Amino acid sequence: MIGHMPRDVAATSRVRPGSRRPGRPRDARADDVIREAAAAVLAECGPGGFTVDAVAAKAGVGKATIYRRWSSRAELLLETVHLATPDIEDPDTGSLREDLIQLTTGMMFKMRDSAAGRMLPAVMAEAAVHPEMRETLTRFVQHRRSRAIQAVLRGIERGELRPDTNPELVVDLLAGPVFVRTMLSHQPIDESVVEAAVDAILAGAG
Repeated sequence: MIGHMPRDVAATSRVRPGSRRPGRPRDARADDVIREAAAAVLAECGPGGFTVDAVAAKAGVGKATIYRRWSSRAELLLETVHLATPDIEDPDTGSLREDLIQLTTGMMFKMRDSAAGRMLPAVMAEAAVHPEMRETLTRFVQHRRSRAIQAVLRGIERGELRPDTNPELVVDLLAGPVFVRTMLSHQPIDESVVEAAVDAILAGAG
């Protein structure tokens, strides 16, 4: 239950940072309790009401326990949003077209249908005014883009794209229709739109 921790977990959270024995492993149960509490606070309050104080109170731990695991509120918030939906795996099918369709379709479903996608506008708005959140969001996005960039690099190696193809630009072009339709124009988007976008990009870069 959120708010109630095993006695030894609660005791761990009260130990002063300098008093722990060297090499003592971090209690993974506290990590799980904090993540569960963070998800509950995010669901109840949204990104704007998501604070370390609220998560600590919900988990029954001190703020220091949280900061030993997450360096900032922004980092904890983004991890909580990310964990709200499954990750997008690298398909590596041997076909660049199929890889890009699967990756972009996964992005579409996550932005269109998931809890993470519904929270993204608020996260972006906060990133626009808080440098710490902007830096954390940038690292998060770069990590998520890496799978698509690797897929493009594999396509270049297999000769499916010209050697001078810019992988970053290809990924930007792929993400554009998904982002615009889910965040700005609110036009319908489905697998057929993704396939059409992938084919148009590959026709220009192939």
